[in-house]
Amino acid sequence: MSGALDGKVAVVVGAASGLGEVVATGAAAEGAHVVVADIDAAGAERVVKDITTAGGRATPCAVNVTREADVVSMVATAKEAGGVDLLVLSAAVETRASVVECEDDDWQRVIDVNLKGPFLCMKHAIPVMAAAGGGSVVALGSVLGAIVAPKYAAYCASKFALVNLCKQAAIEHARQGVRVNVVAPSATEAGLFLQVAAQAEDPEGLKKMVAANTPMGRLGTADDVWQTVLFLAGPGSSYISGTVIPLDGGMAARRM
Repeated sequence: MSGALDGKVAVVVGAASGLGEVVATGAAAEGAHVVVADIDAAGAERVVKDITTAGGRATPCAVNVTREADVVSMVATAKEAGGVDLLVLSAAVETRASVVECEDDDWQRVIDVNLKGPFLCMKHAIPVMAAAGGGSVVALGSVLGAIVAPKYAAYCASKFALVNLCKQAAIEHARQGVRVNVVAPSATEAGLFLQVAAQAEDPEGLKKMVAANTPMGRLGTADDVWQTVLFLAGPGSSYISGTVIPLDGGMAARRM
């Protein structure tokens, strides 16, 4: 590892599993003190144990991102660790339903976690970044924030709105040294796609079909996502803000 995040504090929201866990462990390996934030308190503790056993630094934080008081407490935990240099927004949920099939409660749950959560996290973390001279916010979006898919009405809407929320934050805080970007994966070998695949009649067949329909002929990897987050956290991306980086093997380009 290069020590690219030595002396930094990274807050990773949704860090107890999936892509969030990959980002948290990667950030710790690069030298960051990681605030491992998740609604799954036991999962956050497990990730912290893995990080510290490997010689890294991490602090667990139980947080429901839809509750402002929880988010305020999470940011306070980060300030105790030294501040907020990197904020990664990975917490997300989905529900499979069309516009006319989607229940109100399911719609609201997806919007609350996928959109209100990032809003609250940025609302309270960005001032801490700005006061220290800047930082990087990376939201994990989705290719479904650019294109749509049947039966994902709430999820597509939430991820499309997340893009514009991040662009708004980017232009409002650019002069304070705060950069805000979105990484938009398609199907990856980690995260929500694996949960969807696990529910299919033929999980491996579904993975192969999705890979075959991707221009690059494969699924994304967790490392694809982590390396992009690491780039956006570092000086090599110092003039990049308010943008979306697709990690989709060319999928969106073919359909847009």
